[in-house]
Formats: sequence, structure tokens, C-alpha cells
Amino acid sequence: MNDEAISPGTLQALLLGNSELALLDVREARWFCEAHLNLARLAPLSTLELQVGALVPRRTTELVLYDDTDAQQGPAARAAALLERLGYTRLRRLAGGLDAWRAQGLPLIDGYATLVKAFGDLARLHYGTPTLSLAEFERRRRAGQPTTLIDARPREEYDFLSIEGAGNYPGTELALRALPEGEPDHVWAVNCFSRTRGIIGATTLRLLGGANAVFLEDGVMAWGLRGGAVVQNARPVDDIPTEAPELLRALADRLIACHGLPVIDAEGLARLSADEERSLYLFDLRPSPPSPAQPGVRRVAGGQLLMHFENLVGTRHARIVLVDEPHRLRAAVTAYWLAQLNQAEVFVLSGELPLLPAPASAQAADDPDPGLAPDALAQWIERGDAELLDVGPSLDYEKRHLPGARFLLPASLAPLEPLLASGRPVVFSSPDGAAARFAARDARKRWPASAFAWLAGGTEAWAAEGRPVESAYAPHQLLTPFDDDWGSVMRVFGPRRDEVWADYLAWERGLSRRVLEDPAVRFRFFD
Repeated sequence: MNDEAISPGTLQALLLGNSELALLDVREARWFCEAHLNLARLAPLSTLELQVGALVPRRTTELVLYDDTDAQQGPAARAAALLERLGYTRLRRLAGGLDAWRAQGLPLIDGYATLVKAFGDLARLHYGTPTLSLAEFERRRRAGQPTTLIDARPREEYDFLSIEGAGNYPGTELALRALPEGEPDHVWAVNCFSRTRGIIGATTLRLLGGANAVFLEDGVMAWGLRGGAVVQNARPVDDIPTEAPELLRALADRLIACHGLPVIDAEGLARLSADEERSLYLFDLRPSPPSPAQPGVRRVAGGQLLMHFENLVGTRHARIVLVDEPHRLRAAVTAYWLAQLNQAEVFVLSGELPLLPAPASAQAADDPDPGLAPDALAQWIERGDAELLDVGPSLDYEKRHLPGARFLLPASLAPLEPLLASGRPVVFSSPDGAAARFAARDARKRWPASAFAWLAGGTEAWAAEGRPVESAYAPHQLLTPFDDDWGSVMRVFGPRRDEVWADYLAWERGLSRRVLEDPAVRFRFFD
């Protein structure tokens, strides 16, 4: 093993510095959300092999892992062994784990995506973004005053639940629209499910000078708590045309010039790509980028990179290059906000994305098994010749899984051992098959005398052929709890909903003050 211990004090000194560092919490999401280091990234052992290549792309990155106690066979030790097998060379574990960090009185936070949520609320205060109360919003509607409500979330979140009558222009897409002029009393109210994307969306419109934009206070959750009408699967009318490309380019150029946002061309990008001493993340913000995408270039719809930053960029002080259409406005707006988040060096790409060398894979290519095709598995099931085990995320399992499939978080395969007594092959499934493939490989290594297989293409391929799936499950089907559930309030229904939503909004309103108690968190707002 190449991993060494690092003391809490030494880690805190690293976090106060400016060198590249990936700090990974390898516990499951349930425990991460109870308490974690402010600048840690959630990288649970159950999905680490699938996740780490994109999260920490450079194998020589300084990487610190932690769990609760740093026990000898605990998640951090097992994660270190896995990462060493995948080629990571600078691994350390937090000595004593989270317990040791806590014992020294060092900063901790609870919750999920806390860094970005705190940043959003501080941006609201810094830029003086007006907040429209729900009572005032209702009054304006009743009085017939011109008020347009825009939900800034991605379409799938908008479809889940939205305020009746809200339009939907996700993230930076609203900034690209030609908003009507000549109506000084027209208010553009921007909302999300709670706060962050509504705040950023409204502030962005005000920044670009195109509208009297306000943040609709606490979004869908507060509206629902107030008893306002909410809808599912709404289909908004796309009635705001896109602005002319030359005007979008002028807005982007002005934003870049006013705030000194770095711009890089194809030659400069090639130099960054060849630099083996620094990490590089490439994000394509276009809604419809060319297909197939280049290896190593991740598509993230404009405006969502900031919100999901903690899930996408695992290395602090790395370099990020943003790819956009020729007008560059999505990239300029995204760079504007990421520069102030102050977690990376951010560049806007000028011109076309050049062809770059493919990055090395962070998945061990040691399993040639092509998997079972859906029709072959259907025959096994018809003969009663398979034990079905779903090893994908619990949220996906709740939405759909193969009939009768049990659920297992694959961080530990031990709970499946009783199933082996039946003598039937165990067949793993997951949404796209990737997690199932790794689970089958690891199970064969642990129990070489038993038979294991995996569903090629996963539940998606199975359902695409019209084969049955189900969402219901009985308690005995859960071989492990849903410990990957980070506590999303969107998974709470029924009589508990209002209490949970109210508690969440109170937590989020007080978050920024608590996050700023950590001296390693240093946002950098423009004047």
C-alpha cells in the first residue's frame, strides 16, 4: 500500500493552502450528510470505482480519504486499496477519521451540496438581489400586474413538481432569451425548489441588465407549504425567443472583460491538457453538443455546473475549461460564478473544441465477461434459475427494478451469502449495467465456486425491450438499508412532508453563517 496517515492538523493546513488536493469522504451518503468536512467530496465506497475517474482524473493528485474511525478494514482502508489498484499514487488517510477531526474541534457541517448552497445565499446578500415574498407574488397576480414566473431547474426536476403557471428555462438558458422591453413594471420572478438556483438565476439576469428580476422566496417548497397550487408533469410554453447570437456574444464579451475572466484558445487548451502536474476538467455546456462526445469531456447543461460542482469536480484548485457555442454566454456566466466560488482556475474556450488525447481509464479492465442479454436472462427467470440482485442507487431501485429483485449496496457483498445456498446463479442488475458488472466481478473473486452474472445494458436495456419492471418491494428484499439516500426532501411524501420541508428551509437559511466558520472556505465575490 502507498497510503499513509495524515493528522487532522496537517490536513487542515493543506486545506488552507492553494495546492491541488482531493479530499474524499468514502462513507455512504446517509452518514456524510450527518457530518462531514466542509471541503470534502462525497465518494462512497459503493460507487467509488465508477465515480473516481471523472471526479479525480489525474492519478498523481494528492488524495486524502476518510471515514468515521480509520479502522484497519474500514471504508477508507478498502478505498485506498481500490484506488491503488486503479493507479492512484499519492494516497493518504485521515488518521483517526472523522472522530479524530471532531475531537480536535475542527469545523464540520451537515447536509448535502452545502458549499454551493451557502455560496448562493451569500451571493444574494453581496449583490443585493431582491426577494419577492409569496404574499407579494400572490398580490401582484391578483392585481393583474405583469409578473412572469420562471423555474430555473432542469426539466426533469420541474416535471416532478412545480408552481402552477411557472415557465421553465433551466439555468443559463433564460439569460439567452430576448426578454420583452418597454414594461418597467414587469417583474421576472425566478424560482427553484428552494433557494440556490432561484437566487443565482435572478442575480444573473440583473447582472446582464436585461430584466427586473427577483428571487421568489424559497421556491416550490415554500409555495407548497403555503397551500399554493403545485403541479406535476407540467408542460410550459416556450414563448420567449432566443436573443440574436451577436447580442449574446456582446453580453459575453462584456462580462469577460469587466471581470477579467480568463479565455483560452485551442493551442492553450492543448498545453493544459499536456501538463501532467495539474488536473484538468473539461465541461461542454451546449444543450446539443456534437455526438459522440470526446472522451474526457463531460456534458453538463448550462447553469447546472455550479449547482452540481461538488459532485463533478473532486480536486480543489484544479483547472476547468468551459466549452460553449460561439456566443460563449453560457460559459461566461458559468465562469463568472465559478471564479467567485474560488475552488478552481476557470477558463472560457474561444473557438472550436480541438481533438485531445483520450484520458486513461480509472477502471480496472480485468473482467472480460460481456454480461447476459435481456432475452437470455428472461429465459433464466422463466426456468426459475436466477437470484436477482439490484446494486444500483436506491432512488433508481424505488423507481423501477426487475420483478422480485433484491436490493444491495455493493460496498459489502457479505449480505448476499445466504442466497448462495440455493445453488442458483446470482444475477446483478443496475440502471445501465456498469455497477452490476463490477459486482459480478467482485463476487466471483470472493466466491469462486458460485455462479454469478450481470445484466448487460442494465434495467434500461431490459425495460427498452418492453419487459416488466416494478417499483414496489417488501422489507425482506432489502439486503442493505438505503444508506446511499442523502435525505433529499423530494423523496418525502404524505403527512411528514410539511414538517420535513419546513425544517429543511430553516436549515438552508442558516447554512451560510455556519459554513463561513471554517477558515478554509474562502469565497471571492467581485466588487
